[in-house]
Amino acid sequence: MRTLPKYVRIGGHVIRVQKIPGLIADQEAFGMWHDDKLEIQIDDGLSSSLEWDVFWHEVTEAVNSLCDFKLEHHVIQTFGLLLHQVFQSMSEKGQRDA
Repeated sequence: MRTLPKYVRIGGHVIRVQKIPGLIADQEAFGMWHDDKLEIQIDDGLSSSLEWDVFWHEVTEAVNSLCDFKLEHHVIQTFGLLLHQVFQSMSEKGQRDA
């Protein structure tokens, strides 16, 4: 599986992606979106699949915040999971045969 990007662009903003040691212990969260820093933080001890799941969740949190969508958290959670699956499926074996 690929490594996380160093940054993504959302709505003209560069959003840094940082892996943070001890985020789960310190913040009781696998990941966090910081409006003030334009930064996504992800605990550095996660498995690769969980790391990507958290990444897409936090990207969705960032879009929600930057666009002032006011989505409920369960919608953000579901949308992040679906984005993760879509992007994961793009690199599955058999894509060229479909």
